[in-house]
Amino acid sequence: MYIIWFLHRVPAPRADDFLACVGQAIEVFHRHGAIGGTVYAMADPAAKYGCSAVETCIDVAEDEVLFAETAYFRDREHYDEVMPLVDADPELEELYQVLISTIDIARTVRGEFSTILEIVGDRQPVPVT
Repeated sequence: MYIIWFLHRVPAPRADDFLACVGQAIEVFHRHGAIGGTVYAMADPAAKYGCSAVETCIDVAEDEVLFAETAYFRDREHYDEVMPLVDADPELEELYQVLISTIDIARTVRGEFSTILEIVGDRQPVPVT
């Protein structure tokens, strides 16, 4: 699996606008061949199990909501096939303009990740190549 991962700091009054925009963007990705996408809301920001709290690593203002977002692809090759189609879609450009009017995009954190180990159900850990 190959994913694009985002952390979005969204002004709380704009959260619904943000979610509508990102939901439509995920549909554009899916229409062009991405497996799909997911948006997550912060459920519990507390530090636990000896780990640092999210808030110690990323500055989230009191009037902001933190969302994580992922877009899924089979592998890097699939990502490389899909993204030129996504990037050329005029609907995505329109959604991007809405997004940057909704949040400070420079405060969004983005990364791309490849699966290297997967555990599903009662299976043993399987290295993924």
